[in-house]
Amino acid sequence: MRRWLVLLAAAAALGIGLASAQFWIALFIYRPAAMTGLDLRSSASGGAVPMSVSHPDGSSITGWWRPPPSAVDPVVLIVHGRSANIAARAPIMRRLAADGFGVLLFDYRGYGASAGRPSERALAEDTLTAYRWLRDRGIAPWRIVVVGQSLGASPAAGLASREPIGALILVSPFTDLPGALADRLPWLPLELAPWTRNRFDLKQSLLRFQGPTLLVASDEDGLVPIQNARRLRDVSPHAQWLDATPLRHDGMLAAITADGRLTKAIRRLAPAGAARPHENGRPQLDRAPKAQLEVE
Repeated sequence: MRRWLVLLAAAAALGIGLASAQFWIALFIYRPAAMTGLDLRSSASGGAVPMSVSHPDGSSITGWWRPPPSAVDPVVLIVHGRSANIAARAPIMRRLAADGFGVLLFDYRGYGASAGRPSERALAEDTLTAYRWLRDRGIAPWRIVVVGQSLGASPAAGLASREPIGALILVSPFTDLPGALADRLPWLPLELAPWTRNRFDLKQSLLRFQGPTLLVASDEDGLVPIQNARRLRDVSPHAQWLDATPLRHDGMLAAITADGRLTKAIRRLAPAGAARPHENGRPQLDRAPKAQLEVE
């Protein structure tokens, strides 16, 4: 009898844990870091111009802006991952700017100097705010290349599914948070959890985007299993592929920037001066074959 009571108690605890998974997992999603004086000096030395946008509720986004050399060069909008702040990505910005691109690097609310608290909805809204900041400065949509890193791949794809852009690059992407966690923790029946929030459903967004797309993934990622990116390639047949093996999750975007592969990919997906025809406010379908992007 006691054994059955123990089993029932364990089953009840598991049920409660699964039912509340979407809430307690949120405690582990965001790892922001505040901006320091050293971070600010780093941005100044790199020639970046501060940007900020305040919201009526008191929240805000802040970031750094490096204008493009000319009115036809691509502009890279970097939507970063869950950890630290934009200072950790400053070398990426400097390299892309040196390669001839405009770059906007921003922090979600709650990260760096941005006021507020992060959430799935807040990340999506902040990414849209950064995009509109570029558009308000006369940057044509087909010049904007959106680079989503890890968790940032979800709001990046969400933006691409709603607004016209030039190209979408997703680094270490996942299908959705429940799916990624199920791949990472196969022994935990997370598929039984009632996920109504914190889904970060990248797959559904990518289904709605038909523009130039590049998926960057590594078989040795260590955090997001590569089968996530492969499933995304299956639902996005026009997407190109960059195999970043043996790079690990942390540092993957920085590494492909430093070795020039990101620059080559941007120039191939959104060449300078190549205005893309639009239909009903969105880019027309680019029928690129499903293939690996050969980057030397």
